[in-house]
Amino acid sequence: MNKVLISLFLFLSLKANAQNLVLNPSFEDTIACLPSTYVMPCRFWYTASNNTPDYFSEQPDFNCMIPAPQGTVGYQYARTGIAYVGLFTFFNPPFNNQREYIGGILSDTLKQGHEYCVSFYVSVAEEFKYVVDGIGLYLSVDSAVDYTINTNLSFIPQISNPSGNIIYDTLNWVQILGTYIANGGEKYLTIGNFKDDANTMIDSVNFNAPLSAYSAYLFIDDVSVIDCTVGINEIESYKNKISLLPNPAKDESVYSIFLNRNETGSMIVYSKLGVKLLNKQLVEGNNTISIPLSELGAGVYFIQTYVNGKNTDIRKLVVIK
Repeated sequence: MNKVLISLFLFLSLKANAQNLVLNPSFEDTIACLPSTYVMPCRFWYTASNNTPDYFSEQPDFNCMIPAPQGTVGYQYARTGIAYVGLFTFFNPPFNNQREYIGGILSDTLKQGHEYCVSFYVSVAEEFKYVVDGIGLYLSVDSAVDYTINTNLSFIPQISNPSGNIIYDTLNWVQILGTYIANGGEKYLTIGNFKDDANTMIDSVNFNAPLSAYSAYLFIDDVSVIDCTVGINEIESYKNKISLLPNPAKDESVYSIFLNRNETGSMIVYSKLGVKLLNKQLVEGNNTISIPLSELGAGVYFIQTYVNGKNTDIRKLVVIK
């Protein structure tokens, strides 16, 4: 099953109380401006190389922040709250391979073998000539800081915008998301374009930009790393309790599950774009739910099961006509 699609469904349906391990995820918690150029004026965030990202706020300290929504590089409101950060993802030659990165800290180390739903949002700063496809998030045991260089960091991000998918949107916030199976012990994250110029896809959009703005720049907001794992024993247990027949199906498919005493849950049907089509409550004992398919188009749909608030199963339902 496509991992990006699975991630989308999990993000759409995760409980509101799921813990985001990213500290200060929307950059709202500020600290006093410091003389060091490597310390961001927002708690738990820092610059990760020898180039310095920017901090935008609707209540700026003009010594170290840029006003929002109307800043020096573009017009944008924060996706959440009043603040966000921005960084260069590409510089025009002769500044070959130069990049900017932000680094952050997690509230806890990642657990080996657990699957994490990772997400952040970006928007293009319209005052620059170029837009690119390169942006990603790298999780690591130690911080990926290297203050000796201002070029691309030589790491492979676990979560990245698909190669060739140039981000053009200057109005909306675009979600970059995916899932990551932890090696264990990861405590830090780094965001930026890790690809060099040769591997970064570039397009020209603002032909009125001055020569000094022949670069590409992204705003960033709402970073999240959430444990979306169900224990292996639980997964195997519920696999044996759930049936979805027939599958493939044309007019109707029947979903069945047995819940133990004091267990409750829900069964949700999603389209492949993550649109919720059906939501049925589950109770202890036998549950048998008819899923009508006659009004659905042919294609793949997804059935998500929750038991006592936990993601316990996700499976494909193929509709034929």
